[in-house]
Amino acid sequence: MYHFKRLSVLALCLVLLTALTGQEALAKAACSPKYRRSTRTVSAVDVKPTADAGVTNGGLAAEVVRQVNEERQKAGLGALRVDAGLTRAACVRAREIVQKFSHTRPDGSDWSTAGAGIYGENIAMGQRTADKVMAAWLTSSGHRANILRPGFGSIGVCALTVNGVTYWAQLFGK
Repeated sequence: MYHFKRLSVLALCLVLLTALTGQEALAKAACSPKYRRSTRTVSAVDVKPTADAGVTNGGLAAEVVRQVNEERQKAGLGALRVDAGLTRAACVRAREIVQKFSHTRPDGSDWSTAGAGIYGENIAMGQRTADKVMAAWLTSSGHRANILRPGFGSIGVCALTVNGVTYWAQLFGK
């Protein structure tokens, strides 16, 4: 009887460990190439893929979306809805601008090829908070124009911190 109880406790621990590891693996995969091809909805989670790949911060991204919609409301425009595909593509672009800070992708292709339905892009690096990146974008005429473009209806944002530097990608769709 003692061995049965011991095995039961061990099995329960194994099940719990597997469940916890599975949840962590799901979070880690949120911006991985395999996940980007998925049709599942992306939630605003903090993702730690690997130490050298950086950390995405869903809270910072959500705050940027909130501030974008606040600015749009002030201008009499409708709010943008968060789009899962644009969010995944924004994570792709954030990882790419770590390699090469440019509106051209590292393979030489245009920024709009990072995903389907991308019509506008804002990128930034170095700002540690949503307030600071939004202030930078709003003082730049081109970035501000994207944020306030009446034809845009959706948005995806990614904030990725690598080696203490935060890289921002903001993508817009119709």
